Amino acid sequence: MYRVLITDDEKIEREGIKFLLAQEEGEYEIHEAANGRQALNVLRSKEIDFLLTDIKMPHMDGLELAGKAREEYPNLPIVIFSGYSDFAFAQEAMHYGVNDYVLKPVDPDTFHKKNYRESKSRAPKYPISEAEGREGEEFPSSVFSSDLPVFWK
Repeated sequence: MYRVLITDDEKIEREGIKFLLAQEEGEYEIHEAANGRQALNVLRSKEIDFLLTDIKMPHMDGLELAGKAREEYPNLPIVIFSGYSDFAFAQEAMHYGVNDYVLKPVDPDTFHKKNYRESKSRAPKYPISEAEGREGEEFPSSVFSSDLPVFWK
């Protein structure tokens, strides 16, 4: 089971990502946060396998969250979902080692096609050395790309 943290100040966006993940192969334990501060608290209190976050949120934005998460959890895959196509955001996300930058609204057909293609062609490993009994487990590449920037329409 993969533990996912979805961070977005808009509940409808979190619900949409949960819906898309529910259609993917595998089992997911979903955790939610409405802003970066809440997300950091979840990261510090739960074992999370990957982080999906919006950029613009109150209290702490997704880029600051990505930076802090990268400092504390260097192997944590991070995907940013954003309504902002400004390349400066993508550049800053790359600076923090974000795995993917996806434009909202995410088209479900494109999401599933991309995920299927990546699961067949690129299967990055996520070394979960901290998670007892899960060392070397293959991370589900169907959720993110290892290349930046990726802009979905």
